[in-house]
Amino acid sequence: MLYSYSRLSLYETCPYRFYQKYILGKKEPVTKPLALGKAVHKAIELKINGVSEHEAIIEAIIESDFHPEVTYEEIASLVQRAPEVRGQTEVHFVLPLGDGIQLQGYIDLLEEERFWDWKSNWRPYRANDTRQLALYAWAIMKMRGLRQVMGTLYFLRFRKAESFVYNESDANEAREWARGLAEEIEMKKSCLESFPDMASSLFPPTPGSQCKHCPFVLECYQNSKN
Repeated sequence: MLYSYSRLSLYETCPYRFYQKYILGKKEPVTKPLALGKAVHKAIELKINGVSEHEAIIEAIIESDFHPEVTYEEIASLVQRAPEVRGQTEVHFVLPLGDGIQLQGYIDLLEEERFWDWKSNWRPYRANDTRQLALYAWAIMKMRGLRQVMGTLYFLRFRKAESFVYNESDANEAREWARGLAEEIEMKKSCLESFPDMASSLFPPTPGSQCKHCPFVLECYQNSKN
């Protein structure tokens, strides 16, 4: 399986939701935050690459599949709050994590020794509150032969940057986290092939505040009653 930070993070948060989405392949509804984030990323990418702001926003609306809650005005407001920076946009990487396990990701903006990740959500957090930046730092070090790199989360609504300079130790720790989770998932998938009735014990739900946003919450609740 090809892994990403978001897949691994979802598994760590709730194995049951990961199972529903990535093992069974069930579709999740496209929420406003998801559609807006996709649109804003597209608009900023295009604007950095020389497209007019108006055209970039129109393309972004198309990118969001004309989500009814995503408006021209909100996209424009967020795009206008992005800093004036230049570099490579939407840099895609696929790197080996271990035997038959690969990690992929998209870096929003990559400079020589710094990278940026745009955030359109309402709640800022610190660079190391998640392992996303550290994992991307590992990928950049691997691709470019660097020994350290700065990662920045930029919260557009607040014009707030949260940055951290990652060294090889930080990056390798994130890589080991990713490899450990990916190997655990692969082991469980192998068990599932031999013992399909073990799905609920291999991928159990993790009740918490995230349940209110989960599209499988009703099914999860019903299963817990059986």
